[in-house]
Parts: sequence; structure tokens; C-alpha cells
Amino acid sequence: MNQPESEYITKVASMSSYWFVLSAAGASFTLGSVLLKQFADTGVGYVLFFAILALGLGNLAYVRLLAHGLGQGAVMSSMSQVIALSVLGAVLFGERLAIPQLAGLALAIASIWLFSQTR
Repeated sequence: MNQPESEYITKVASMSSYWFVLSAAGASFTLGSVLLKQFADTGVGYVLFFAILALGLGNLAYVRLLAHGLGQGAVMSSMSQVIALSVLGAVLFGERLAIPQLAGLALAIASIWLFSQTR
């Protein structure tokens, strides 16, 4: 294997690990948000502890990603979380989405689509 191929493989492997960390951070934020909602409903202290732990780990991963220049992925992750949390709120907790929330979801979907377009 020549030098450019080796550098390319190393770069792709590195980017793959960053996207994995971004996905894990998004899952951590979603879990933390669901746990916070459960804490608000039940008042059980250990649920709050696990929510803070999940959100803290997600924030540490997020800061690491921003330090490596994955700002666009972070924005896409944030918009994906808005959509996921809205769906989870409606499905798990019976929350209803009004017109402004539905418009916000449409804008989040549009922003993900715009970010995914190549130049």
C-alpha cells in the first residue's frame, strides 16, 4: 500500500470514530432528556442522578467533537435530537404538538436536508 492510500484509510477510520462518538452523544442527550421528564413526573431522586450523568457524558463527547472541527455534524445531530425528542414526547408521554411545534419540526427537517446537500 502506498503512502496516499494509507493516509486516506487512516483519515476515514478517524472520521468514522468521530461519527460514532457523535451518534453516542446524541443518544446520551436523548436518554438524559427522557430521564429528566421521568424525574419531573415521578420525583424519584436516582432518576435525576442518571439523567445528569447521561447529559454530562453527552456534553463531554460533544465538546470533543467540536474541538476536532465537526461543527456541521453537531448541528445535524442537534436537529435530529429535536425531532427524536418531539416524537418520543408524543409517543411515550402523550404530549400533543401544536402548530408552532410542528412548524419547528418542519424547519428542523429542512435544515438537515439543506446540510446534507453537496455544494
